[in-house]
Amino acid sequence: MHNVIKHLYEFGPFVLDPGERLLLHGASRMELPPRVFDTLLVLVENNGRLLEKDALMRTVWGDTVVEENNLSQAIYLLRKALRDGEDGTRYIETVPKRGYRFVGGVREIEASNGNGEAERLDVSELLVVSGKNHDLIPAAMPPEAKEPVGRTTSLNVSRYSKPSVSNLDTGSSWSLGIAELAVICIALLLAAAGWERGFFADSSSAPIRSVAVLPLQNLSNDPTQEYFVDGMTDELITDLAQIRELKVVSKTSVMRYKGTQTSLSQIGRDLGVDAVVEGSVLRSGDNVRITAQLIRAASDRHIWAKAYDGDLKDVLSLQARVAEAITNEVKLNLTAQESGRLRAEKAVNPEAFDLYLRGRFVWNQRNIEGFKKAIDYFNQALAKDPNFALAYSGLADSHTLLTLYGESPTHLTDAKTAAEKALLLDPSLAEAHTSLAAVRILHDWDWIGAEREFQRAIELNPNYAQAHQWYGNLLLGPQGRHNEAIAELLRARDLDPLSLIINADTGFAYYLAGRNDLAIQTYQKVLAINPNFVPVHFYLSKYYEQAGQYDLWLKEITADDRLAGFSSSADYIEQTYAHGGFHAVMDAMAAPDRIIKLTNYKNLRIDPCTSAGANVVLGRDETALNELENCYRGAQLSLIYLKVDPVWTRLHSEPRYQDLLRRIGLQ
Repeated sequence: MHNVIKHLYEFGPFVLDPGERLLLHGASRMELPPRVFDTLLVLVENNGRLLEKDALMRTVWGDTVVEENNLSQAIYLLRKALRDGEDGTRYIETVPKRGYRFVGGVREIEASNGNGEAERLDVSELLVVSGKNHDLIPAAMPPEAKEPVGRTTSLNVSRYSKPSVSNLDTGSSWSLGIAELAVICIALLLAAAGWERGFFADSSSAPIRSVAVLPLQNLSNDPTQEYFVDGMTDELITDLAQIRELKVVSKTSVMRYKGTQTSLSQIGRDLGVDAVVEGSVLRSGDNVRITAQLIRAASDRHIWAKAYDGDLKDVLSLQARVAEAITNEVKLNLTAQESGRLRAEKAVNPEAFDLYLRGRFVWNQRNIEGFKKAIDYFNQALAKDPNFALAYSGLADSHTLLTLYGESPTHLTDAKTAAEKALLLDPSLAEAHTSLAAVRILHDWDWIGAEREFQRAIELNPNYAQAHQWYGNLLLGPQGRHNEAIAELLRARDLDPLSLIINADTGFAYYLAGRNDLAIQTYQKVLAINPNFVPVHFYLSKYYEQAGQYDLWLKEITADDRLAGFSSSADYIEQTYAHGGFHAVMDAMAAPDRIIKLTNYKNLRIDPCTSAGANVVLGRDETALNELENCYRGAQLSLIYLKVDPVWTRLHSEPRYQDLLRRIGLQ
């Protein structure tokens, strides 16, 4: 009889036998459920290659309709069987939002049984734990009875087979097999007993105090639903961010990983978090399914996963349930207030909520066109549901940022009205308190009221990066409370480490505090990421002007103008500088109306505050004070830095300057 050649795969202490559908660990025989074994085989055969989740599910399950949860469960069971991540050994790598890659270093081998017969194992006594009642089911049951599809609340696991009597050399081996089987059954029973808490529990005892919610995946196969899925990501972050004991990274930073192949461990290092939340959203009409899983970032070890189904009108409550489950899994003690907010009923009008998410989607594009589109969506949402507090909050944010991005200060009146309405409907909205705080400063010069609103926003949502950022940049810094301002901005940066504007504003806080070396370092880091980020060029121009480095000032001020769409202003500044240097440019800026009349430059970017600063440089203090009065009447936002910006140092002893400080509440 001819020898039978067996094709095997070896990795670490394991040998995978496709013919026998068997995984060997040394002398131990490890039987896996059929789909779990198939998943391992496909991964091993494609060692080193990224396998997309959809392709992997089609290969393993064929035409059977299954959900991503089934694949997540199979991967979890494989990791448990392979002891993946223990002692630093890794076999399966998760690529967020994409799929999985086998990284175990596979060696293909051929083996013969030497007598013409392939070695076979007796698997007739294999046991499977299934369902909530923890029944032991014989392996002889058909696979479909052991592997229900589309359910997320039952555990279907098979582990080790009892060794065949024909393959045992001594009675001691038989005893070891019985002991092994007993241990495995006990472990499975314990795992099943904890199933209602989620799919699985983390074996690590290290506490989790920081998380990042990665962009949820759109399972609707409809690109037009991206706004909805991004909105779900935003709402889950918002819910989790209300937990004081938990650091939650802001959406600005996590959205950088949408569609990337960055490993979870790298994301964890980039964002400085212990764990990440992955998940997906499936929307069909007014029905929504949200699936989420919590994964320890450093080890790629799954902690918990579950799916939630509901109607679109209940979607906010679904999100809150996910957030509460995550906080339970990381063993945080919620305050009564935090728990109450998560468990509060949050029914919404489905059409209004859909319009709200569309508004937030375009608002997050962070440009004037996006803000204006967002206002239209929020107003449509409010027409559907006049009591929708979140839509009023979005409306307030849009009007506030339109003003901060250079549009008419009249938007602040609309922002104030919208923020006050949102707070009347729901006093627990941190975003609305933050928007109202900005209005209190920029519209009312009410610094005490603004600080009260900022502090309330942070109390309600300690992880709301924008509240910390604006508190530091718009209130503490302008008041000269520099150490507090820097602390708030560093907290904002910790919560949103990849946000360019937060990093830029942190550099500006250093500049106002006179810590110029740190300011320059921070600006350069931002430009290394995005050389065209406008605010940094403006901030650098201010620093170089004060430092007397005028060539570098010219480079930055013209870059700022061109990137902001004022190319004719940049051209004029360059030509004037070439003929007369820095002071010639200041002379032109000191009297912009005269220059516009004498030249063809109709789009000079010079407001009364800029003119006032130019007159200070030229020593024309009285003219500078006159221009500051014009600036005050025009409600120019740059006046909030009048007390601390070094450009005004020459005027500090002037009575008119001191009076102006008093009128804007800074004296």
